[in-house]
Amino acid sequence: MREHSLQLRFLITVLSAILTVSVFVGGLSIYEVDNYVQRETENLVGVTCENEATKVNAIFDGMEKSVRIMENYVLSFFENAEDTIDPNKQNEVLKFADEMFVNVAKDTDGAIAYYLRLNPEISNSTAGIFFSKMNGGDDYVRFPPTDISLYDKDDVEHVGWYWQPYEAGKPIWMSPYHNRNNNVLMISFVVPLYVEGAFIGVVGMDFDYTVLTEIIRGIKIYENGFAHLERNGVVIQDGGEGVESVGNADKYLAVSEELANGMTLVLSADYDDIRRIRYDIGFKIMFIVFSFAFAFALLVAFLVKRITKPLKELTDASLKLSRGDYDVEIAHSNIREINLLSTAFGNMAVNLREHKNLQHRLAHRDSLTGLRNTTSYNEWTSEFDRRIKDGVVSFGIAVLDINGLKEINDTYGHMLGNELITTASGIICDTFKKSPVFRIGGDEFCVILQNRDLADIKRLFEVFDSKCESACVDKDGVKLRVSVAKGFAKFDPDRDSHFSDVFERADSEMYRNKKIMKASKS
Repeated sequence: MREHSLQLRFLITVLSAILTVSVFVGGLSIYEVDNYVQRETENLVGVTCENEATKVNAIFDGMEKSVRIMENYVLSFFENAEDTIDPNKQNEVLKFADEMFVNVAKDTDGAIAYYLRLNPEISNSTAGIFFSKMNGGDDYVRFPPTDISLYDKDDVEHVGWYWQPYEAGKPIWMSPYHNRNNNVLMISFVVPLYVEGAFIGVVGMDFDYTVLTEIIRGIKIYENGFAHLERNGVVIQDGGEGVESVGNADKYLAVSEELANGMTLVLSADYDDIRRIRYDIGFKIMFIVFSFAFAFALLVAFLVKRITKPLKELTDASLKLSRGDYDVEIAHSNIREINLLSTAFGNMAVNLREHKNLQHRLAHRDSLTGLRNTTSYNEWTSEFDRRIKDGVVSFGIAVLDINGLKEINDTYGHMLGNELITTASGIICDTFKKSPVFRIGGDEFCVILQNRDLADIKRLFEVFDSKCESACVDKDGVKLRVSVAKGFAKFDPDRDSHFSDVFERADSEMYRNKKIMKASKS
């Protein structure tokens, strides 16, 4: 019987134990890491799709708000159905809408055309306005409105923008279509106009569909993943190679999100990419386990920590992104596959942060009244300061403040206070139709007057006072008279060096008027 040394037996026993433990722990580690990567990959695809859908929906929301502003502006001209058939009132609407719509269009990303068409039954078959950009230019060009009577209702290309919202009876997003006039793929949002239940026409905007396609093409998940848009299950725009294979569930992990305009954003991750990550990690684990069996315990602990820590940090980062923390720091790893995930998260965080900043820049409208808000006011202030510095400006400022709003809110509640605010803002806009109106505080408004309105300020204030005297808020049995203090100041180059100088004088005049009104009331 051959004898073996204790050292050899111990070595054989230890090596056997290490080998057994290494195989077991190595196999278990591969199994757990494989499942973890699979789960995290599915979460990543889902979170990416959700966040990109939010980004696209924000663009649609901005487009819809612009058209809604145009809608509210047009309807503000008509007090009742009889006004809608008045030719003079129609001409007034078309004239002022012509001047106002261009400002809304310029503030709307992707807008390439805007239009207002009146119902031929109350006017004629070409009554309206139509402006469009041509050949990639930045300026809007007026075009003769399409004669609706020349086309069948089913002719979507020529008159679908009119008949579809009319028949739907509500605002609609039209499916993307090519405009043959300027060879641009467009998507349109159109709102039907009603006064006392009577259809009076439509107002809408056309948007350059490439604004969306560029965003969709920029969405990537791993090396071969891509995104695309669908409508009613039909691919209407692709975001990369391989769209024809989207239906193959064995090849792609697909996640979808419904969009605000009725389309669906589909984000597809290639299973080959996912398996490649899993196989690469598994191979490295087995290589380390079998190559360094004598240090199995230490190396496995180090390896698990080395692998799971960046994944855990990526998971934490994804949770922060889902909560809106776009300034999250993304940890990087020297493992190529983990670094790919880190890079993808970093790019997503940058894109979401840029989108958030874009939305902030687009937030120029007050949510309650639809008027320009303080963001827009500050931009106008800066512009007028520049003009004052250049010495080419003539303007005046009217400051208006609702009397007793705090007491009304405290006594009757904020809902009635909001009714008073919207009623007062409507009177202000109706009086100063040709001037920009801003809501710069809870109960304070500012109007910048130039040209004819500036010269006619005395009469406009008289008209405003008259409208306030005849207006009241009647809600839940409570009737409140609309009382607004006002002040005006005109720019004086000899005493005013900034826009704020004129505003302060107008504000002082407003407070003086408020005291007079309060004293007369008492």
